[in-house]
Amino acid sequence: MLPDNKILAAVDIGSNSIHIVIARVVKGSLQIISSHRERTQLALGLGEELLLTGAAMQRGWECLQRMSKLLSDAQPDQVRVVATYALRAAHNRDLFLEQAETLLGYPIEVIAGREEARLIFQAIAHTEKIEHESLVFDIGGGSTELAAGVSFDPQFRASCAMGCVNYREQFFSKGFTREDFAQANRAALQSLEAYLPQLGRRKWHSVYATSGSAKALAQAARQDDDTDASVSLQQLLSLREKIIAHNGVGWLGELGISDSRTLLVPGGLAIMIACMQCLTIDRIYYRDVALREGVLYELVEQMRHPDIRVRTRTSMQLRYCTDTAHAERVTDTVGAILERLPTAWLGSREDVHEILYEAAHLHEVGLQISAGGLQKHSAYILASSDLPGYNEEQQLLLASLVGAHRKKIRLDDLPKLRIIERPALLRLIIVLRLAIIFNITRWPIDLTHVELSVQPDELHIVVDKQLIEARQLLEADLQRESDLLAAVNFNLIIR
Repeated sequence: MLPDNKILAAVDIGSNSIHIVIARVVKGSLQIISSHRERTQLALGLGEELLLTGAAMQRGWECLQRMSKLLSDAQPDQVRVVATYALRAAHNRDLFLEQAETLLGYPIEVIAGREEARLIFQAIAHTEKIEHESLVFDIGGGSTELAAGVSFDPQFRASCAMGCVNYREQFFSKGFTREDFAQANRAALQSLEAYLPQLGRRKWHSVYATSGSAKALAQAARQDDDTDASVSLQQLLSLREKIIAHNGVGWLGELGISDSRTLLVPGGLAIMIACMQCLTIDRIYYRDVALREGVLYELVEQMRHPDIRVRTRTSMQLRYCTDTAHAERVTDTVGAILERLPTAWLGSREDVHEILYEAAHLHEVGLQISAGGLQKHSAYILASSDLPGYNEEQQLLLASLVGAHRKKIRLDDLPKLRIIERPALLRLIIVLRLAIIFNITRWPIDLTHVELSVQPDELHIVVDKQLIEARQLLEADLQRESDLLAAVNFNLIIR
């Protein structure tokens, strides 16, 4: 059982709105203390060039500055801030994020669409008992996430680049005709087409829709019908006919739908109809939870159980048949090296060190493809796979560490990351490489025979003669590593 009265907070920076929810842990569950939403429409004007407009960034910054005051007043024990489609897609997102993190006072994670889908499924799974295969979809401002499975672990996760904000711009900026809806419907069906082999023939026990678009659609389609919490495809088709007949959406305000939401209803409606038609769904159930609740429940789970990355790691190791005993030795050696090095020299955060440990566990996932290009194959697998528990930057860091764990280091190939500076990234790569060299024979090594000391761009290694005699190739391997590191202006001095 978690300690009571822990305060948790989640901030969801979406394409249409920014949400904050603050909750207290009570007897192992969550009690919502406060929530706040502001419509910022970050995705508005994103366009084909995928650039956030100055006006959209300003709206986001001003909102986050106000939300920083809410966080300051609540004094939460843990905070997680996630960003979705608009910042996933925007080429100039770093410009927004740098100022946003300063104003909010917390790091912002840009999460992949499949990770977003998983967290939304978590929100439903913690509020509904999912004992049979169920589908969850969430129509956001810039993308629609789908997740399917049983219990708390969805076996299918996907993100489609279709949302109520971008569909408004593409199809409903001038009117709401039958042809406008037909074009939007075709585009949505094309986005879903790739997932038909996985989803098309399944029979769902329940189908849930979440977030603001689904809420507005349920409200508009059902109107005064309070006999059932569900919405049928026929009701949505009837709603479409009414919008076409009016060639407008102003009348939706009479149903209690906010003015800021009415213009987004046609886009969300076209997407929801396409989802139901494409996947042969007759009825959906709206649930008043979303990504932010999923983030909160994930914080609770991380307090109760080991990090979800452990499950991700185990899954990858099983899938690619890695030598887990060897990976554990390399990981232990990474820890032993880190303990011997000054924190200031590493210049990186604890959460980054955790990813270094995962890189040690997973550096050989590409061995099943080829030993010759191991580092490239492993990096590709980790960069391209669905890795629950990682945001986009963390996954890129993981792949970058693994991709540089042997042979030449190509500085131009190292990514620019906000979570770690380039010099610190290089030093973590060197730690991983040394740990692998020390374990190259796949037998345990006693690092009490090794002394380490550092200068800004130097690492001195003193190896006891006893160890050199026992591991005859160790000295040669370290010298070869020294030559490789010299090519990136780093001095590894062996004594």
